[in-house]
Amino acid sequence: MTDSSPEARLAAAGFTLPEVSSPRGSYAPYCAIQVGTSQWVSIAGQVCRRNGVAVAGQCRTDADLEPARHAAEVSVLNALAILRLACDGELSRVVQIVRLRGFIRAAPDFTRHAAVLDAASAVMRAAFPGQPLPARSALGVASLPDRAWTEIELDAIVMTA
Repeated sequence: MTDSSPEARLAAAGFTLPEVSSPRGSYAPYCAIQVGTSQWVSIAGQVCRRNGVAVAGQCRTDADLEPARHAAEVSVLNALAILRLACDGELSRVVQIVRLRGFIRAAPDFTRHAAVLDAASAVMRAAFPGQPLPARSALGVASLPDRAWTEIELDAIVMTA
């Protein structure tokens, strides 16, 4: 890991990529499709689990923003750990994050979904500061696995090794 690697930039910002856990269902953690000399990599939804335990919660009011933002950071770090796996251990192979899709467990009256997902975008900006911002969707949902606060999906273009 070099000082200019995405992992080093994340560490400098106080973030650590977790170990990749096994899927909890019948799906692949990622799907990679060859497109010319690169790959399109789609990362399966990653909830905000730490050591196998979901950060549970629900956005009801603005008072819930900070813990929900923390959960979004955990989710995106889990997604980046899977992306690193898809890159054979080298996040520096990521050409561009194309899409960031976030699901936020929220009450019907909560409307600050984008503010929650901004925390995940900040983690991405720390890892890949020179890349354009990805397309993004912030969706409120009634439930997520294990009452998790957030779930995040990523799509990326990766250089072929």
